[in-house]
Amino acid sequence: MKKNILIIASVFLAFAMQLKSENTPFFKKDELVDIKKKKDFLAKPDEPVKQAKQVIKLNLSQLPLTNISLQYEYAFHKNMSGALGFSFFFPRSLPSIFFDPSSNTDGYTLPKFSAFSVTPEFRFYPGEKVEHQAPHGFYLAPYLRYSKYTLKASYIDYYNNNVNAWEYDASISYSGVTAGLMIGSQWLVGKHFSIDWWILGFGAGTSKIDIRAKETTGNLKLSAQEQLDLRNDITNNLSELGRFSNGAVDITITDNSFRTVIKGIPMTSFRGFGLNLGYAF
Repeated sequence: MKKNILIIASVFLAFAMQLKSENTPFFKKDELVDIKKKKDFLAKPDEPVKQAKQVIKLNLSQLPLTNISLQYEYAFHKNMSGALGFSFFFPRSLPSIFFDPSSNTDGYTLPKFSAFSVTPEFRFYPGEKVEHQAPHGFYLAPYLRYSKYTLKASYIDYYNNNVNAWEYDASISYSGVTAGLMIGSQWLVGKHFSIDWWILGFGAGTSKIDIRAKETTGNLKLSAQEQLDLRNDITNNLSELGRFSNGAVDITITDNSFRTVIKGIPMTSFRGFGLNLGYAF
């Protein structure tokens, strides 16, 4: 009996070793699928690549003109962003082609020209934006722009056979608001750089001209009749301003100054061919 048990045990062990040598799967096929599903369910999804949403840019095209043009852009949607631009043209003397002080003994002396503009805009980046989102890609940009251009100078008017002179502080400013549309394209390069190309833009709106002059030596005292004559003289010569005289005119005269404001003048703005280098974050 004992011998028979040993024989049966030996056969069982031999059979078990044979099963092991055939690499029989420990789990059934269906069980392996369930385990894989559980593993996939527990695994963390791939995290999306982070893309910069804000960009600060400098317009390189304006630097040769010594004009500082900056823009800040923030993307609040995969297809949309808002931007705000500032442009500063610091005071400088007019080029000699426009004004040569050595050839003038009276009239305007050493005029200085300056300008600035503020431009808020909305940008729309069309497309599904699967790989890249705003502010990357081709865009349409409706915008508003406020601009002001100023010319300031002293003015000398000789009288009494050039013995005496009246001296004035004079200024002319041209300012207004335009609304328009620009097209462009922006590329985010790496993590922190951008190239923004302003391709072409045009806007239209209204503006005003403000012309002022005030005598500074205290020698000028215009009578009532002289003030009326000056008003008539200004009115009769407004046509010399060309298209800039097409508006509502307001003239103010005192005994030593005058001011002429013309409102409602058509104004246009052009944007384009601008290359901007930016820092994205």
